Amino acid sequence: MPSRASAGTFFRHAAQPIVPSIAMPTGPIPRLIHQTWKNDEVPPEFRPLQRSWIERNPGFAYRFWTDDDIARFIASEHPALLPVFQGYADPIARIDLARYLILRRFGGVYADLDCECLRPLDGLLDGHGFVVGVEPEAHGALEKAVQRGLSRILCPSFLASVPGHPFWDHLLARLVEARHCPDVLDATGPFLLTRAHASYAAGQEAGAAVTVVAPELLYPVTKDDCWSGRLFDLAFWEQATRQAYAVHYWEGTWFRTDSDRGLRLPRQITGTVTDARPQGTEAGAEAAPSAAAGGPPLISCLMVTKLRSGLVELAIDSFVRQTYANRELVIVCDAPVPGEDAGGDALDRVARAVAGRTNIRLIRVEGPGRTLGELRNIAVDHAAGRYVCQWDDDDLYDPCRLEYQHLMLSRAGAQACLLGRWMIWWPAEDPDAERLAVSCERDWEGSLLCERAVMPRYPHLRRGEDTPVIEQLRRSVRVVRMDLPRLYTYVAHGANTFGAGHFDAHWPLATARFSGERCRAVLEEMAKRLPVEAYRHALAAPLPAAPSSPASASASAAPVAMGTVPKVLVLTPVKDARPHLPRYLELLARLDHDPARLSLGFLDSDSRDGTHDWLAARLPELRDRYRRVTLLRHDYGFLPDGPRWAPAIQRRRREILARSRNRLLAGTLEDEAWVLWLDADLVDYPPDLLTRLLAAGRDIVVPHCVLPDGRTFDLNSFRLDPDGEEDPRHRVDGIFQPPRGVGRRYLDDFPVTGGPDQDIVPVDGVGGAALLVRADLHREGLCFPPFSHRGYIETEGLAMMARDMGVTSWALPGLRIVHADR
Repeated sequence: MPSRASAGTFFRHAAQPIVPSIAMPTGPIPRLIHQTWKNDEVPPEFRPLQRSWIERNPGFAYRFWTDDDIARFIASEHPALLPVFQGYADPIARIDLARYLILRRFGGVYADLDCECLRPLDGLLDGHGFVVGVEPEAHGALEKAVQRGLSRILCPSFLASVPGHPFWDHLLARLVEARHCPDVLDATGPFLLTRAHASYAAGQEAGAAVTVVAPELLYPVTKDDCWSGRLFDLAFWEQATRQAYAVHYWEGTWFRTDSDRGLRLPRQITGTVTDARPQGTEAGAEAAPSAAAGGPPLISCLMVTKLRSGLVELAIDSFVRQTYANRELVIVCDAPVPGEDAGGDALDRVARAVAGRTNIRLIRVEGPGRTLGELRNIAVDHAAGRYVCQWDDDDLYDPCRLEYQHLMLSRAGAQACLLGRWMIWWPAEDPDAERLAVSCERDWEGSLLCERAVMPRYPHLRRGEDTPVIEQLRRSVRVVRMDLPRLYTYVAHGANTFGAGHFDAHWPLATARFSGERCRAVLEEMAKRLPVEAYRHALAAPLPAAPSSPASASASAAPVAMGTVPKVLVLTPVKDARPHLPRYLELLARLDHDPARLSLGFLDSDSRDGTHDWLAARLPELRDRYRRVTLLRHDYGFLPDGPRWAPAIQRRRREILARSRNRLLAGTLEDEAWVLWLDADLVDYPPDLLTRLLAAGRDIVVPHCVLPDGRTFDLNSFRLDPDGEEDPRHRVDGIFQPPRGVGRRYLDDFPVTGGPDQDIVPVDGVGGAALLVRADLHREGLCFPPFSHRGYIETEGLAMMARDMGVTSWALPGLRIVHADR
């Protein structure tokens, strides 16, 4: 039995006197809502929809009718119709007749229980005496409608009228005539209603008109939208319901089973697979236990926390509500123990929250100072499951997250699963300032579900630690990226690991954005499955400040302040570079940047000319001059016979170069603010090269690399023509390799008009001859993709990945550096 609502008066029909007389239609439609069910026990899935009519219509009275109430009403007010009423074999026919008679007698609004009210009804009802809606146009193409030749279908799931409207007597006459029709749709339902309206002549009598409203107002979604799970797509839901006063979910309780009811998840989910395994290997070679041996495999959800207010409890609750049964939660906490005056250890509160739950374990790590990467490794080490799943303590997870990610992973035969899009929510004290978005497409590291046996170790970083893990998985195992953003809501609450600018950059790149009223509407829809309001309350408690780091710098582009000398890491992959290295070191020594603020890093691969030994012999003198010098070596066995620029080997050559760059970066980056990538075979550049690149005030910037005769050399720095690159003939081995100048503008196409450093142009691709990147971008996951990213790889792929992160790459056509002639 619904409770009394503060927004309106709730009363039962049975408590009211029965008055058989019918008043002529006068005045507005009464502010009265009618709903029916078999008995007082409304199914749980319908209760929120039932409340929506009361809560969104203050001042409306609400009448709830059971089958018994209806039977008494018919017997008392319409005894002549009892034979018709009792003669229906299908109960839904009796409900159809009842709703018509109730509105004829009392007026007001009738709504099926599987309808939800989205906004106050006054704007829909004002000025009308009878309102009925048309079903979606797609329903006219269904078999039964086509057979009957109906061009449109009026739906009785929502009806509103004044008492005694003349259309009711016309409808009831048609209903008595059709009482023997075998199909309830023709006897009492939408087909009867549609035919009755088509034959209704309103004449000249005032107040006799019937207002038929478009589907967008009452029936914005189709049966297939509901039954296929399309409504799980929040962007679709928001667009479909923008004009709607109500939405009908087409539950069909009179012909569909209980198990079919409720919000359905999509029947089909898009997944993209990349497979870096050697041929002949199989995903999951460690062989999961069979269903007969114990059911679905155990998934270990791994949470690292410093006990942020009430958010941890909500993350635990999200785990508890997961539909995937065989799961455990491993919580690793290194929060300091507060003193007695602070109310004891906050960990105790969490311990109480998980008391009695055998599938939740709490691991206390003593001592401060561990990086996030170290703590994640501790969580992995304590996991008992075949799979591990990242479970951050301040985000929101749909109850089906584990179930659907594991299903996608299993169906794809993959060892790791990521979301390609997720929701991003910016909560705010002022509701009008809140924002919500469906993110851009990328590998969202925090959504990782992975076989524990192939899980790489996290690097010991305080943030951005999961990006190298994803990059390593992509180059070593089969990974599936699935597109179901509603499974994960990332909350940008102001105390995240990364600052606000990092998340604000995703707003303009989002595939769907909601603010103001539409943000509130979508959040209300999400709140049916997520504790949105509880999260808001938890945020009311103070949150700890975001962790700081000596290298933490603003993600926004800002010129270097005068008088400051930032720490810069100069990185150079080398291969058979021995002849070029003396000149390389000579040019480096000429830079006007303080060498005590410069760190150097080299990675030698597959050299056959003594490059590694030559550099190793000079490490002592280099370490005397520069802040830090690192020499790494890793061979890939890539020794082609032909020229390095041959198209046939570009995919493999650049894949290995990307891997070398990423390995070099991971092994050298510490607290530097910038990374300068330099080729070993540059033969000249000005001493103020680094100063001028820094002064450009951009997160990613390249100079103009030319040959000794002045011709542009680095064709990886380019801007795409407006039409982009669409010709499939130019995509070789999965990456774009068009003929020179086709679809691209290189740096010699941009005139230098205002001085060598004043002309700066945005570009879509960058080269690596001299490439300056803000180090925080690398920490946030920007890498050199060794795979095709949107058809681009290595440095070009880095620029495209940066664009996905909301960062533009820039070039200085007037700042020239000279490369050796092949």
